[in-house]
Amino acid sequence: MKELIEILKERVLKGGEIDFEEALRLMEIENEGEAFDALLDAAREITFHFNSEEPGLCSLINAKSYLCGEDCGFCSQSVRFDTRVDRYELMAAEEVVKRAKEFEKKGAKNFCVVTSGGALTDKEFDHIIEIYIRLKNETSMNLDGSLGFLTPERVTRLKEAGVRRFNNNLQSSRDFYPKIVSTHTYDKRLETLQMLQEGNMEICSGGILGMGETREDRVKLAFELKPYAPHCLPMNVLNPRPGTPLEKVPAPDPREMVKTIAVFRFIHPKSNIKLAGGREVNLGDLYQELALRGGANGLIIGGYLTTEGNPMEKDFEMLRRAGFRANSPKTQKVPGSSEAEPGSV
Repeated sequence: MKELIEILKERVLKGGEIDFEEALRLMEIENEGEAFDALLDAAREITFHFNSEEPGLCSLINAKSYLCGEDCGFCSQSVRFDTRVDRYELMAAEEVVKRAKEFEKKGAKNFCVVTSGGALTDKEFDHIIEIYIRLKNETSMNLDGSLGFLTPERVTRLKEAGVRRFNNNLQSSRDFYPKIVSTHTYDKRLETLQMLQEGNMEICSGGILGMGETREDRVKLAFELKPYAPHCLPMNVLNPRPGTPLEKVPAPDPREMVKTIAVFRFIHPKSNIKLAGGREVNLGDLYQELALRGGANGLIIGGYLTTEGNPMEKDFEMLRRAGFRANSPKTQKVPGSSEAEPGSV
């Protein structure tokens, strides 16, 4: 197996690709031993061959909470589930800009505005554009969005307002998707990615691990994403939320999750593979760092949507231990920073 890892690594480093069956063989490596270590070492080499030692970091704000009519089984923001999370309409521009400035003072360079729901109303979308114009004028951060489903016209308006990148996670393989969502189709998500691609918007798209899917499902997700060459590929690990249909799903083996991230690196050598929701709960300090040493090269920092994350200084220290250049943020607390939702960024 170590020989296969070396062959596939060299192929990827030279600009080639691995195929589906080869990826499955990598996924079948035992979660300990020399082959496992060799896989992570190879993924790390691929990471730094194609990407900077500067990690890809993103902060976010939950600008519209618990007001989604979709039935994604992992999500505590669906009104179909009794999850007891905070519920509020779209935030005022002043509040969003204030939070963004606080993140910027702490060292964040990228800021994503996230809203719950399948798509914004025209009035809400106009308000979002106003928010982005203010963020562009009043901060120096890169601006991203996760605002539900789009139209080509909305993609254009977001770009004109200064948005660099848009998040639309596929969440799982096509085969597994009907087990977690019934109110919209997988093709609907692919259509959104196609709009972003055609509109020359940078794409952020990944998925959630540990929902009960198989190894084959995880590889299928990686290859579903491949035609869209996501600039950012967030890897969430399910943090089962009380009140959701997936609340009793058992925690996955953290080494299996680390291995999956390494295999994703072979398939997506140039993407910013970012550890996202659920990483603190499911991976802990040890396996987060191991993932950063074996294929991941970014983090969501400062909290997520409905659960808290690591203190930012702790994340920066972890990144430095893993070999990344990560400047220490300021120690000022970010009041009201959003909490974490697996799969939403």
